[in-house]
This record gives sequence, C-alpha cells and structure tokens, in this order.
Amino acid sequence: MKVLVISDSHQRLDTLIRIYEKEKPDVVICAGDHSKDGEELSFVCPNSKYYIVRGNCDIFDRKYDDEMVFELEGLKILLAHGHEYRVKYNYISIEERGKLLGCDIVIFGHTHIQYLFSKNGITLFNPGAVYGREYGILEIDGGKFQFYHKSI
Repeated sequence: MKVLVISDSHQRLDTLIRIYEKEKPDVVICAGDHSKDGEELSFVCPNSKYYIVRGNCDIFDRKYDDEMVFELEGLKILLAHGHEYRVKYNYISIEERGKLLGCDIVIFGHTHIQYLFSKNGITLFNPGAVYGREYGILEIDGGKFQFYHKSI
C-alpha cells in the first residue's frame, strides 16, 4: 500500500495535485493547515481513501477533528496537526499521546520541518510542508512499513 502524507499546504492545491499525480497513492493522509485543500484534492482525485484533520489555521473548519486514530494494514496510526502538543518545542507530548493510545505511528505537521524518528516501538513522522514543496510517502507491506521524505 502506498500512502501519500501531506501537511501545511496553505492553499497550494496546484502543488497537491502535482504530487498526487506523480505518486498515485492508495491512501492520502492530510495533517491539517489547510484541511480544505485535502478535501478539494479528494474531489479532484477521488480514487484514494482520505484521512484529514484540521490544524491551527483551520480553526473555523468544524468538519474535521483535531486528531484521529485509524488503522492501515494492522498498523495503528495517530494523526494530528501537532499544535495542541507544542511540537515546535519538542515531541514529548505527541509521543506520549501516541503511546497512550497504543499507536505504532504518529503523523503530524505544524513545524514545516521534515522529521522521522523511531523509539520503543513508536515512529513519529512529519512530512514537512506542501507549501515548501515537501511531502512524505509511507509504504506498507505485510505489517512492515517504511517512510520516505520527498520534495517536488
């Protein structure tokens, strides 16, 4: 399974479409800022499953939650923008939240900085910012997974 991981698009729908067409993912995960971009992408490119949360720039968008937990091929994933956990300062709170919920993976954005770290059975991943032409790919096969940082 190929998963496109995006965050912080800040109204760069044209860049999102180019990334989507290049990667042709099975699933799209959008970690907020601007959640409407992820929603619009789902209308333009409807052949994928979408998971979307809102970020701090989506304060008036009540259609999406601040965080969600879901499973992909047996892997439990926490998706949050990250601002609620003060990820610009450290990753302790968001890592603890992921552990508390029994997650294998925590995906977040907000910092506009690509990040990947695994420790004690939990992996933290930030794809960077689409507005900065950055994104991530998660490949899952038989319960094993690999993250990649990319740019366009």
